Order: sequence, then C-alpha cells, then structure tokens
Amino acid sequence: MKIGYIMQQGVEIRRPPFNGPANHVRHIVEEFERAGHQVRVVVRLDGIIWQSDNLRDFSPVGATGLDSGLPRLAERAVRRMQSALGLPYFDFFESMRFALACRKTLAGFDVLYERIGWPHFGGAIAARLMRIPLVLEDNGDPLHDLESKGEAPTGIQRKISLMMMRWGIRQAAHIVSTGEGWRQQFINRWRVPPEKVSAVENGTTLVQVQQRENLRSFRPEKPDEPVTVVYVGGFYPWHGIPVLLPAFARALEKGVHARLLLIGAGDGLAEAQQLTVDLGIEQSVTFAGHRSPAEFAPMLAQADIGVSPYCGWKEFSGLKILDYKASGLPTIASGENGQPPTVSDGKTGLIVPPCDEDALCDAIIRLSNDHRLRRQMGQAARLEAEKMHGWNHTAAALEEIFAGVAK
Repeated sequence: MKIGYIMQQGVEIRRPPFNGPANHVRHIVEEFERAGHQVRVVVRLDGIIWQSDNLRDFSPVGATGLDSGLPRLAERAVRRMQSALGLPYFDFFESMRFALACRKTLAGFDVLYERIGWPHFGGAIAARLMRIPLVLEDNGDPLHDLESKGEAPTGIQRKISLMMMRWGIRQAAHIVSTGEGWRQQFINRWRVPPEKVSAVENGTTLVQVQQRENLRSFRPEKPDEPVTVVYVGGFYPWHGIPVLLPAFARALEKGVHARLLLIGAGDGLAEAQQLTVDLGIEQSVTFAGHRSPAEFAPMLAQADIGVSPYCGWKEFSGLKILDYKASGLPTIASGENGQPPTVSDGKTGLIVPPCDEDALCDAIIRLSNDHRLRRQMGQAARLEAEKMHGWNHTAAALEEIFAGVAK
C-alpha cells in the first residue's frame, strides 16, 4: 500500500529532540515501512512544505500553482485587504497551497492519512482533487486545547474556523481517535456517525527497550528502600499535578515511606515546584526535567508505581500509562465511564475519580503499603503491554482501516 502521511500543521520530525507527537509520527511511519508499505510524509514546517520518503532526508516540495503570476498577486491583494480592514483569517491560501503540494507529490497513492490541525483543511482539498480516501487522525480536540491556553478564536473568526473544520471532516472516509475519550468527544462535537470513528490506542517503544529481568516488579524486593512513585508528562493544570502533590503530601503524613519523581518540563513547572515548598515535601520530591524515552526508561524500571492524575481532561489513556505498563508498573489513573481502557482496575492498576485528592491519596497509600499487590499488578501490566501495546499493534490496526477505505 502507498500511504501519504500528511501534516499541514506539522510537528518537528526532522531532527531530535523529538517531542511526543513527533515520536508518534515517526513510530507509525517506521512500523508501516517495516510491514512493507511505501510511506511518503508531506509536512509544513517553518512556512515551507517538505517531503520525505525515509524520515532522514527532507526536501522542499517546490512551487505550486499559487506561487507565481496572477494567483500570487491575487493572494497578496487579499492579504493586504484582510490586514487593512481587520477581516477574519481562515487559512484558505495555506490550505490550497498544501493541497496542491500533496497533489504534486502523492499522485497515485492509495490513502492519505492526516494528523488533524486547527483550522487546516488542505488535506481534505487534496483528497477531493486526487479522489484518494482521506483518514483523519484525531489526537484530541484542538479547539479545547486552544481554549485551555486562552488562544481560541472568537466571534466571526470562530464561526468560520468551525465551518471549515466541519467541511474538512465531512470529506474524510474515516477518523481514527487515539483514545476512547477522544472518540466520544469527536462524535459529539462534530456529529459524526459513530461507525465512522475508531479508537486506536498509541504504542510504546519501552516494550522493546525494557527487558523484564531489569524491571523492579520482576526483581527481589528491597524492603528498606522507599517506594518510588513516578509521573511522566506535562505540568498544565489538567495534567493533575495540583491534585497529585497534595495527595502525596497527605500520604506521607499518614506514614507512607515514599518519594515522588516527576519527569517533564514546560508551563506549570515553576508552580509545581513552589507547591512542593508550600506543602513542605520538597525533600521527598525530585524534578528530573525533560527526558527522552531512552533517558527516562531506566528511571521507570527502578520505580514502583506510575501515576496518571488527569483532572479536567476528556481522554484518560495517555501515553504515560503505556510506558508505565511496559516498565512493569501498576498505574494509578484518573478515569470514569470505563476509561481508561488501558488500565484494568484491580488487575494492572487502580482507577480513581478525576480531581479526587482523597481517592488518589488512598490509592497511593494502598499500593505503597502492599508490596505483593504492587508486584502482582506490575507483572500483569508488563505482560499485557507485551501483547497489546507495541507500536506494531497500533500500525496493524491502522492498516486494517486503510485497507477498508482504499477498496
């Protein structure tokens, strides 16, 4: 199969350090290639549209029909008018240019796979121009993300953006959400038939990186050592750190012999560091900063419990849970209504109500004080990860969807 992986709103996939979305793209492409498919990536970065057939060599696509002559003059005139009159912007020229670049580089391909960005619709135009089925990849509501950061469009700009997003979504043959929570939200927000949207969980490289015999849950217990509770992720409020830190402080007050390791960086980090001081637990909390998966893998291998304390978030199946499971850790995860499906409550971890400090504290105490339960859950989590959470499983599920729409 010939697959065009397209991103009008690109993530930096050309050179390390790679963030979470970039690693996602690279792992999927590598698994497709390993399965014998031809993959060409077309991505817009730094205002330039690039193409690559191997994720190592990137070349600019070159001029499209909009880059010279009358079309270019018309674009400049419209942009001047927009600027002078304060007219709304709706990404038309960028989307058309991206669509023409796709048509130039992906003619004859079997399917287009597009990572959704806001409010871009170049992939939808390209699919119509080339009569190639389009599968959209939903990694979370981009409008919700903008709203949480105070950057969401308003007024007529919002109405136009929503209209163009709806049009682009209607052109898709299928939508793939990276978790059941995102799937349900996508169906509800965009009023898409449920049968048109599938949930395909992400994968983790730690299944291959971590060897069972090196994981703490598979090695003899050292009873005098403190239990290590670990978190991997960001520090925005919805990641749950403002709930986790007080819950951990209360667990310490109740006699738990533990330390908390926080791996990550970004907005909210300084506030989290100050909160540890305010709670008087700074001696029991370590901030490890941003680490690549290869760097934090040994840290997880030496830990005892993983935490995923989302609060005010629609999707509870974060990548961190898969990394924890691959590392043989029981996970304490926020969840509700059957989520997250990646944690079996009582078998591979404990699910607590989101934003519930009491429940989170109780779960930390329970697992910290019960070595046998921790070990049993951690081993079950690792064995399940080996069967279900490699990136090859994610790619196989996508292949099945692509084969269905490309008939």
